[in-house]
Amino acid sequence: MINAFLDIKILNRFDEPLHIALELENRSQQTLSEFSICFDMPRLLAPECLVNTSLIRQEGSHIELSAPQDIPSGETWLFEIKSHGPALKNTAECPVGIYLRAETGLFDVGSQIKMNQPEELSNAKFVLPTLKAGIIPQPNNVIHKDGTFTLRDSLTVASSDLAEHASNWFAEKLNVQVIAASSSDAALAFVDVDEREIAEEAYQLKIDNEKVIIHASSASGFLYGAVSLAQLLITNGRKAPCCEIQDAPRFKYRGQFLDCSRSFHTIETVKSVIEQMVWLKFNHFHWHLTDDEGWRLEIAAYPQLTETGAWRGDSQALKPQFGSGTQKYGGFFTKDEVRDVIEFAARRGITVIPEIDVPGHARALIKSLPELLIETDDQSEYVSIQQYSDNVLNPGLDATYEVLETILDEVCELFPSPMVHLGGDEVPEHVWEKSPACLKKQKELGLDDVRELGRHLFRHLQDHLRKRGKNTGCWEEAIDGKKVDEQAFIYTWSSPEKIAQALSGDYPVVACPAQFTYFDMAVNNDIHETGVLWANPVSLKKTYSFEPTFGLTDNIDKIVGTQALVWTEFVKDKATLDYLNYPRLFALSEVAWTQESNKDFGAFLPRLSAHTAHLHTLGISGSAVLPE
Repeated sequence: MINAFLDIKILNRFDEPLHIALELENRSQQTLSEFSICFDMPRLLAPECLVNTSLIRQEGSHIELSAPQDIPSGETWLFEIKSHGPALKNTAECPVGIYLRAETGLFDVGSQIKMNQPEELSNAKFVLPTLKAGIIPQPNNVIHKDGTFTLRDSLTVASSDLAEHASNWFAEKLNVQVIAASSSDAALAFVDVDEREIAEEAYQLKIDNEKVIIHASSASGFLYGAVSLAQLLITNGRKAPCCEIQDAPRFKYRGQFLDCSRSFHTIETVKSVIEQMVWLKFNHFHWHLTDDEGWRLEIAAYPQLTETGAWRGDSQALKPQFGSGTQKYGGFFTKDEVRDVIEFAARRGITVIPEIDVPGHARALIKSLPELLIETDDQSEYVSIQQYSDNVLNPGLDATYEVLETILDEVCELFPSPMVHLGGDEVPEHVWEKSPACLKKQKELGLDDVRELGRHLFRHLQDHLRKRGKNTGCWEEAIDGKKVDEQAFIYTWSSPEKIAQALSGDYPVVACPAQFTYFDMAVNNDIHETGVLWANPVSLKKTYSFEPTFGLTDNIDKIVGTQALVWTEFVKDKATLDYLNYPRLFALSEVAWTQESNKDFGAFLPRLSAHTAHLHTLGISGSAVLPE
């Protein structure tokens, strides 16, 4: 039995080139011979920069290095990894999923991480102000009154068909027995009004000592009124201060994105996220179901997508990534499970938007259907930002269009959402340049550059979705070369400046720059902090400070909203997801809902204290709020 341990020493951080030293100790009773070491690390290695080792292969983050000699029992092997790329910024980016490949099998390796010159922040938590009952996101018009409404174990309720979901959600959340009553006799009355009086999603909430009335013209309006009432009761011992609230959202699109491809997250975790979304009045769940590292959606026409593309492992078509290890790892969602999530979300006023990411980030798709999607004569050489050289679909092949149309037809049938997101991000340079099929199609279409085939493919898919009554969502790269027409929704992610660029193209924009809304970013620069740092730390206050219209004057009415994003390369379980998503999601809820003039970070913190206490009762532990 092989037993080995790896010491990892980070020799620099941040702007310097990558440089780490590694020492593998043989703790076995026998000599280690004819072996290699495998691990995952999100950096492209330069073979000429390796010291006392050589690169056998790299697929994405998965790396295999050779050992130059045998290691006797009790001895060590020292080697160094250098590269032209950026240094590791924190321990989250260090080698993970470490194992040895030997003639006798695969053997997991333990590890520890050391810093050459530790750079750590104080872990002392900032003490939040004394908790204060209140609503998050902050309502836009509140009149406070004397008195208190007390909720008892049973509640007389006057509801309507339009308010059914709101009434049911409230009763379940507060664990109260509902007794049907007339509007005049009920302690809680949901009252329908005309949309000319109260806009869709808006509500009026009137709380007196003995009675609560919620007026709305839509199911979502009733739900948000019920959520506001529930927050006041839950954060204040089932007592709500008397008040009158007239409230409506600032933006119509208030989203939460979850990547279930890089790391697979269960239906239970997805539902937990959706439950917190309704608590904070978010209304769009952006579900990232496909990427290089995993295909997570059942497609009846192509069972290979979930037989092959949903799994990673040393013996699988997709190798381990992001520490998933030697064993078979992954999973997928059946259509019945997806329908369950869609229904669960709909009862909470949330639209589920599926993302099928093409033409880049398509490695799981390509590896699942190689006989259809790989042109054997294509000699194009490229490397994606995630270190893949085989993750882009070929728009010169007729099969590419046939496969995508078939997949999208099933997606459109399954998801009632008005939009399907097609990705479109991070297609590397030099794709298709040496593809005979692409060069032939370029000539047939009279295109000046083979990369224009990306526009041809996207326009084709946009038209295909339009014929099925669906709009198209895309990442910001789609505005380059006008790959989609102005009906498509553009999600800007790389910087705030991209918002203006998308607006200048007359696109509707979901503004979600990584520097404010990517919650897989660490909250600070501490070397041991959970999360990554390529977009710098994203603190609670920084998220709260995000203003989508900052510095803009033209077309700002085309900004439809914002969303929080959690990419899951390093988010492997629900506990880590909760830690990164909360409480920053609370801060972004006020960006999305509350008018800028009504926002106040100092007033937000006492309310956050009460809501954080409620999270703890649900078994959810978010990141600490640090002084800034």
